[in-house]
Amino acid sequence: MKKIMVCCGSSMITSTMAINKLKQAMQDAGIIQCKFAEVQGKVKEERPDVIVPTGVLKDTLTDDVPVVVGTCFVTGVGEKATIDKILEILSK
Repeated sequence: MKKIMVCCGSSMITSTMAINKLKQAMQDAGIIQCKFAEVQGKVKEERPDVIVPTGVLKDTLTDDVPVVVGTCFVTGVGEKATIDKILEILSK
């Protein structure tokens, strides 16, 4: 099973919004939710296929896991393009 890590500052509102929209589009992927402060440890523990932050995330925390910024899930602008990009990464 492919894994998507969704993260935000407090692991509450914006990441939950993103997760709700991703669940509709990607039923075959496991979704991990965490705070930005937990990303580095969760990446090592969970080994996600893609990370979807709802804000700015430092590259040094991602351990070379592809990152697709998920701000669109909060704003509603560009959601389809972002979902397509995530699907492309997951298909590899």
